[in-house]
Parts: sequence; C-alpha cells; structure tokens
Amino acid sequence: MTDTLLILPDRPDGDGWLVARSGGRSVVRQASIATLEKDLSGSYALVLPGQQVRAFLTDIPEKVRGSDRINIARFSHEDRVASDLDGLHIVVDQGATARTLMVGRDVMDRLLEQFHPAAIYVDFDLLTGVADEPVRLLDRIVTPGPQGDAVDPDWAEGSGVTLDDATLGQALLDGVENALDLRSGAYRRRAKIQLGAWRNVAAGLLVCSGLGLALSWAEIRAVNAQTENVRETARAIYTQATGEVAPENLTRAIRMVGPTDSDPTAFLQLSNQLFAAMAEHPDIAVERLSFDQQENLLRLRLIYPGFEAADDLEATTSNMGATLQTGGVREQSGQFIGDAALTLGAGS
Repeated sequence: MTDTLLILPDRPDGDGWLVARSGGRSVVRQASIATLEKDLSGSYALVLPGQQVRAFLTDIPEKVRGSDRINIARFSHEDRVASDLDGLHIVVDQGATARTLMVGRDVMDRLLEQFHPAAIYVDFDLLTGVADEPVRLLDRIVTPGPQGDAVDPDWAEGSGVTLDDATLGQALLDGVENALDLRSGAYRRRAKIQLGAWRNVAAGLLVCSGLGLALSWAEIRAVNAQTENVRETARAIYTQATGEVAPENLTRAIRMVGPTDSDPTAFLQLSNQLFAAMAEHPDIAVERLSFDQQENLLRLRLIYPGFEAADDLEATTSNMGATLQTGGVREQSGQFIGDAALTLGAGS
C-alpha cells in the first residue's frame, strides 16, 4: 500500500496536494504541481479529479471472466457515455455487481508522459465512506462512493462539507486499500522480475552461446543492460556455485554442472514459453520468478487483474505446449496475487 499520494487539481493552474503517511498520521502539503513534483521520491500514487472519470455499477454474470467483463461494461453503459468507447480505458471490479470506472485513454497517456506512479486512483473512490454528503477537496466538490463524481464548486448544489486537511488526507490514504487502480490492463506498471542467481547464469548463457534470445527479453536487458556485465555476472556466479574459476567456454561448463537429471537449458525454454503466453495477457504481470533446477520448472508469483485470469493463463500456456499449475488467487492490498509453477509439455 502506498504511503504517498499526489492529488491533482482539475484546473491546469490549480494547486495540488502531496499527502504522505508519517508517524501514524497524514501530512498534507499544498502547492503547485510543479513544486510538489520535486519532492516526489520512491513509490507514489496519483489521484485524479472525479471530473475526469465516470463511475458505474455493472451487472455481470459470475461466470464471465477476463476481457469479457470489460466488454460487458463497455456496452452496458454506452448510452450514458458521450465519449468514443474505443477511446476509453475501462476498469471493472470483481463480483456480480461490479464497480466500473471509465477514463479517456488520452488522459491516461498524458499522465504517464509526465508521471511514473505506482498506481492511479480517483478522488471519489478513495473517499468512499468518509461522509454522507459531498466533500470539498481542493478546487472541486466530491461526492464519495462507487458511483460518485466531482464537480466545479460553481456547478455544485452546495458548498460541500469542509474537513480539516489531516482528516481528509488520512481518509484518502486509508481509501487506497479498497479503491480501484486505473493503472491496469494496457496501463499496468510492469513489476520487475526478481529472479535468483540462476537467472544471471542463464543470462550469461544466452549471451555467450549466441542463442539470440537475450535481446528480445526486456527483463534481462533491464537487469544486465551490457553484454560484458552479463558475462562477468555469470562467471562470478559459476565460481560461487562450483568453487572453481569459470572457464572460457562457460556454456559447456554450465551444462556439466549439477545433477544429471537437471537440464540447464530448461530455464531458457520455460522462460520463452512464459513470456510468449503472457504476451496474450498484457494485464498479467510477473512479480517473482525462480528456476527450480531439480524439478526443471519455473516457480512464479503473478499479479492478475482478477480471480479468473489464472484460468485464462493456464489455457494459453496449455495451447502453447506447456503446463501452468496455479494455486489459489488471493486479494492483497487491492491486487490479485497467486503462485504458480510452469513445466514443459502440455498437461492431460
């Protein structure tokens, strides 16, 4: 859960808020966005003004999964949305009566050109339950709730409840736990893959053997951007694992390391299968990945857009000739997380 929120104003020249959790309480600072941006460090989330986001409740059969839920939401509300449906980014919650948020893709694109947030929320969603009537926040009057909205004070029926900054800031921070994150689907922030020592040896194998896969893996390039760094990392790990100086022909040496039933190239094949399958599911991200060389399988921790996405990824990997065994998917801090194991060969 993020401890820092940047609350954006609706007016381009308006002040924003930087809300941070400190010592068990919220600290609120008001200034121009240009000024507040300079103080951003580490992980933070953006909070959009409700004027830029539409909210609905959508009735969706429980059996409907994945992108079909988004399609149902899109067409359920097309008569109530003036914008081109293809130009909207849509986020749908779980459940038969699903919270649904819609925001222009142009809005998301502009935001992500300027900022690099871990998450993006909308003010009325974060403030759900804070009051039974509209609340004043910066340059707008916010009606909290899953079907909330925000309007300019000149258009509001009343002036809104005025809460002190600390109370309102704390409510915004607390609301993160149950709020919908607009940074999903095509706008999901890809988690860095945390591999282990074997990942670096595999990266060295890729470079040294010239298999031609390394440059297609953004994750490997992100960890070891330069070929020489990859080689040196792989050689150091070989020495650490074997107690011997790494030979010139590192590829051949790696193939001879470890139990005879372990295939050191399995990591490459499995990784290739994994990322090929995930290319079909851009809304799923890898949080953790490790190679079990005894079992010749990848152990994964995945972040899903919803509970049913695990089944969809299982089907895709099976069609590609691999077997993905997923465990239970759990909700944690607004994300759907599950462990899985990937092996070569399609299951029966």
